[in-house]
Amino acid sequence: MATKSIPYPSFDNIIIWRHAEAEQADFELGEQDSARQLTIKGQHQAKRMARWLKEHLPKNVALVCSPAVRAIQTAEALNYKIQLNNALKPSASLVDVLHELTQYQQQKNILIVGHQPWLGELVAYLFEQTVVDVADIQSLSVKKGAVWWLRRQASEKSSALQPGYTLRAMQIPSLL
Repeated sequence: MATKSIPYPSFDNIIIWRHAEAEQADFELGEQDSARQLTIKGQHQAKRMARWLKEHLPKNVALVCSPAVRAIQTAEALNYKIQLNNALKPSASLVDVLHELTQYQQQKNILIVGHQPWLGELVAYLFEQTVVDVADIQSLSVKKGAVWWLRRQASEKSSALQPGYTLRAMQIPSLL
């Protein structure tokens, strides 16, 4: 059985924004994870980070967001046009996310609002130059409300197929 190849993004800038602090769901009462809203603290985190992003984002950024309420509320703080992507749900796998991102490849810059663990796996994958199997990726910890900004590097180590990314900035709401 042939395995599907794993795409490698080629954006100039990939900005990862984990949703801000959200309410706890009571699953015994039937509350849905995707319906969780931001707490008051989470709303403040999102506003602070949005203010920082507005000062630093490159032009023409595509804002792609998970359909979960807490992610949408985080993205709304930026006041940009939001492109909801149902595949970027909290339970998504890294492979699913990488395949979804291919539809945005015409964009030079992308801001993704989403969830752990796949955000941390995506960051780790983009840093790694020698990954043979996506299952070998160890997730990095992306704190609630935090932004990790990765920029494509042009170097001898990188190729046209796997350009490689470096950390341009990492910001957490409590430092703003």
